Amino acid sequence: MSKVVHKVEQQSGVSIHREIPEMRGSKDFDTSQISERTRAAWKKVCVDGNATVEDYKHVFASIMGSSVVENILK
Repeated sequence: MSKVVHKVEQQSGVSIHREIPEMRGSKDFDTSQISERTRAAWKKVCVDGNATVEDYKHVFASIMGSSVVENILK
């Protein structure tokens, strides 16, 4: 279970309490499981700047899942 950050915002006499999952570090992810195709797409999107529409689609699918991306793009 991930740690939770408690955030309190004060607004004109009202306190809003939120529980936000703590940000995970890169060591929490197993990057050895990423395919070469996914690595190449991420590099094009984030580093090289010459990404195609398919590269962006592949990156979003790696984050959200391909079925979610396909459903959004219908």
